[in-house]
Amino acid sequence: MLTAILLAYDAHAQPLRRDAVTRSLASLVEACVEGLVADAVLAGAPGRGLDKVADEAGCELVEAEQMSEGLAQALAAARREKILLLNAGYAVERGFVDEVNDAFAYGGGDRCYVLRAAPASLVTRLIPRLAAPAGIIARKSALRAQASADLSRLARRLRCSELSSSARRTF
Repeated sequence: MLTAILLAYDAHAQPLRRDAVTRSLASLVEACVEGLVADAVLAGAPGRGLDKVADEAGCELVEAEQMSEGLAQALAAARREKILLLNAGYAVERGFVDEVNDAFAYGGGDRCYVLRAAPASLVTRLIPRLAAPAGIIARKSALRAQASADLSRLARRLRCSELSSSARRTF
């Protein structure tokens, strides 16, 4: 089972809307029902109204100005050793739960996995590995050791295996 950590920080000078965060959390409902995700932690900047979203979703809220600080606090609050780290504004697509369950059952539970954004250009349609990472599945200890909230850097440093599932944008 995983703890889902949703990083709800603004990216590329675009403010992240609360409805995008809500859709990201809603995409994890199937994973909860299927027993893949046990609990969730929402990490974001203070004063964004995320307390209402976290309360409605029944997840823990961590507020910190810097994403790396928010991730560190969220990792401390996580109850499971395996973590699904997901950027808010992305929703996992159908098939994600089955693929991750199969990866854990047959591919080794200690591997790290990267979930890439759904292809948005011709280049990423032809070469999906060029799409930006939207999420990472890794052990809590591995994420702490890297001390970074940059998913691209984490995917490289942890040598993540590619998931064939992708995550679509919700914003």
